Amino acid sequence: MKKLLTLLIATVLSVACALGAAGCNKGSGNKLSVYVPDGAPALSVVSLAESDAFNVKVIAANTVNAYIGGENPMADFAVVPVNAAVKLLGSGEKYKLLGTVTHGNLFLLKKQGGEDISAVSDLQKLKGKTVGIINLANVPGLTFKVILQDNGIEYNELKDGALAEGDKVNLKNVSDQEVLPSNTACDYFVVSEPAASTKIAATQGKLSAAGSLQTLYGGQTGYPQAVAVVKKEIVQNNVQAVNDFILSFNNSKNWILSEQTSPEQIEAAINKITEGDLQHTFNAGNLSKSVIANCGINFVAAADCKIELNAYMQKLNAVSGNVWGTASDEFFYL
Repeated sequence: MKKLLTLLIATVLSVACALGAAGCNKGSGNKLSVYVPDGAPALSVVSLAESDAFNVKVIAANTVNAYIGGENPMADFAVVPVNAAVKLLGSGEKYKLLGTVTHGNLFLLKKQGGEDISAVSDLQKLKGKTVGIINLANVPGLTFKVILQDNGIEYNELKDGALAEGDKVNLKNVSDQEVLPSNTACDYFVVSEPAASTKIAATQGKLSAAGSLQTLYGGQTGYPQAVAVVKKEIVQNNVQAVNDFILSFNNSKNWILSEQTSPEQIEAAINKITEGDLQHTFNAGNLSKSVIANCGINFVAAADCKIELNAYMQKLNAVSGNVWGTASDEFFYL
């Protein structure tokens, strides 16, 4: 009889755990998974570091696609570059786009004697110059191409032996290590934060800010860079979690920008939600309030960013051979 009672209790507990009853699988077992690439997106989710509902993992930026792809994707929620989100998830079959999370963190750096490129009218000054771009083939390079094309300025990619042309803006892919005042091949550089501020400080002004790609693209709002997505079944079955996740972005923004929040506190929060031994883009040494502000963190709901996002993707496709596709109406959480 005692054995039978023990067996019945074990069975009941097993069923309870399977149904997500409180107290079973304590820790991350009952939490919704959130995968976020390192960099500005990581700053946008730090308010969830102590969450009982979400298990957040900051991952290497070049691995995020693995968590949202395949038949049974791992991520319940994710923050994803907008072009990858549209290409992989834009059908709306498995995920919904909740909104834009970041709006650009790219800046033009100049050498000593270089001119500022602070308005679209200044872009003419770049003709005949060479602009070194970290990641020319992806969002940084594509966005700069969009800005040039929108303003009727031709560009020339320096690849496969191509030579610089005097009547065009010449674009060259560079590594972070090549962004130096001694680099004679480039006159300007396109660099993201916090690397841009780090380069300015490290070169003691031999490299300095010349302009913002956010301003050159479209005034104060910038462009949609990273977006938040969620699995469709969570939208259908757990609206409260969706709403809580959306609200967390504003909480994170307010906390990281507060003068009462130290760089060390922000770094500790990011460390808490980091996967493995990933070396962070951000640390206490570069997390100034100006750098954080330059990361363009501001959640804009899908209903309010849909037109802007579709327009940006149309422009990206125009400069990249239509490789990213378009998002269906079904993709947007409205």
